[in-house]
Amino acid sequence: MITAALRTLTGVDERLLDTVPTERPRYTAMGGVVLGTALMAMFSLAVALLAVFDGFHVSILFFVPFWGLFVLSLDRWLMANSAAPRAGARIRKLLPRLGLSIIFGIVIAEPLLLGVFHTAVDRQVRDDRIVEVGELDADLKYCNPIPGKPAPAPPDGGKRTPDCSDKRITVQTRVPAIEQEITGVNADIEALKKTTDPDDKEFERLQEMARKECNGTKTEQTTGRIGEGPNCKRLRKEADQYFKNQNMKQNQDQLAGYQKRVGTLTRELGAAQETEGRLINEQIKDRVDDYTGNQRAIGLLERFGALGALVEADSNMHAAQWALRLFFITVDALPVLLKFFSGFTSYDRVVADRVASQRRVQTMVSETERRRGVFHEQLARVQMNAEHASAVGKVEFDARMRHVDVEVLREELTDARAAYLLGEASTMPLPVTPADGADGSRTR
Repeated sequence: MITAALRTLTGVDERLLDTVPTERPRYTAMGGVVLGTALMAMFSLAVALLAVFDGFHVSILFFVPFWGLFVLSLDRWLMANSAAPRAGARIRKLLPRLGLSIIFGIVIAEPLLLGVFHTAVDRQVRDDRIVEVGELDADLKYCNPIPGKPAPAPPDGGKRTPDCSDKRITVQTRVPAIEQEITGVNADIEALKKTTDPDDKEFERLQEMARKECNGTKTEQTTGRIGEGPNCKRLRKEADQYFKNQNMKQNQDQLAGYQKRVGTLTRELGAAQETEGRLINEQIKDRVDDYTGNQRAIGLLERFGALGALVEADSNMHAAQWALRLFFITVDALPVLLKFFSGFTSYDRVVADRVASQRRVQTMVSETERRRGVFHEQLARVQMNAEHASAVGKVEFDARMRHVDVEVLREELTDARAAYLLGEASTMPLPVTPADGADGSRTR
């Protein structure tokens, strides 16, 4: 029962196989190969769908058997239609079928590679995600420097410059207002210093001259006499009067107030910058957490990307990947290859003879139908000719009968006129046609 079911997968006819029972083991083995490729295709799709849905999904119970049935039917058709008595004909049939099998083998092999290397692939995906999260965090910090602190260096040691167009973070704090106020106060300080600095220099000059005069230092402007003489007192008075006239006390108090205000604003700016930095770090953390939260499921394309990265980084894995890929492709193409290498078997000869016999029978049936059609056409033509001849004869007969009637009427008319002329009739008869009477009778 099982062996018969396996042979059914190759498309053989058990009634024809009974004539060559030695072929049963061959086709039983071929059926096992066909079943194996179908099961491999089902497993491949199951692995792919588990990766797509990140686990079991009820639709897998529908798609996997349908895919297996499709591949099974395709392999059955490939095996059932590749036999030919000549090697050249078999090769011509083999090439397109082998190409189709290779294409399906590639499609089936890729998910199987993910299943074989799933441990390394999952680890690579996790490592790649950690790197991506780290790069995002570094990019956000580079694009959003903390106020009051040195600007961070470009990520990866300056090997790349992040695109900050979509990574800017905006927070609402008093930092811009405080900075603007500090700028305004500093501008007032600079404007006031334009007045106080010359006054201070001039006042310092006057005080220095008074000190030299009082100390007895000889210069061009001092007398060189020690003590508080008239010149000493005069110079001190000039200095004090200059201090008063230039409002230096008010200017110094105003400048001290400005500087005190700058100090206060600087402390407020430091606190505001600290708040802004904390808010920026919180938003950076939120964005990184959101990015990490969206990485919960490992998708199929992500697995393929991780497999490609592993293959590029490890030559041994590259060789193993291609070895497995070629193995899976070869297994999927085995049904076609087995049928080709089996040659033109005894069963194939029986099938070819049966097909040739059926073609001959069909040819005879077609020829018989053709001849039957020709016969019916000839018979119809004969009947048509006979009907035509009968119609022509009837018309000719009617014409002859009409001519006879005319002659009779003419003789009768001649006799009637003769009788009238001889006085035997009282009226002159008129000529009539044979159809003048209602019943077709002639009228004298």
